[in-house]
Amino acid sequence: MRFVGVREAQAQLSGLVDESQKERIVLTRHGQPIALLTGVEGKDLEELLLAQDPEFRKLIGERRRYQGPLLSHESLKEQAQRELARERRGGRGQGTTRRVARVGKK
Repeated sequence: MRFVGVREAQAQLSGLVDESQKERIVLTRHGQPIALLTGVEGKDLEELLLAQDPEFRKLIGERRRYQGPLLSHESLKEQAQRELARERRGGRGQGTTRRVARVGKK
């Protein structure tokens, strides 16, 4: 990790961008960190953006702490297929109702 002042960074931006592909560059103002320059060349942009999203990190943290029962992909798929079949037969399932507004002619 390398620390670079903002003024120096302005003068050497192109070189710092190249350098940031190999190591992180911490930009400073008056000796205090203000930004981080990290190379992303060849990396998945969506993964990078999600990794920086506080809400996504919160979701992941909650999921890792979850101690309840887990469903396998196959179990979840089977459950979804049963519910779809029930809906197609006209049974909406427990606790769900379908309301249709009818407009009458006057």
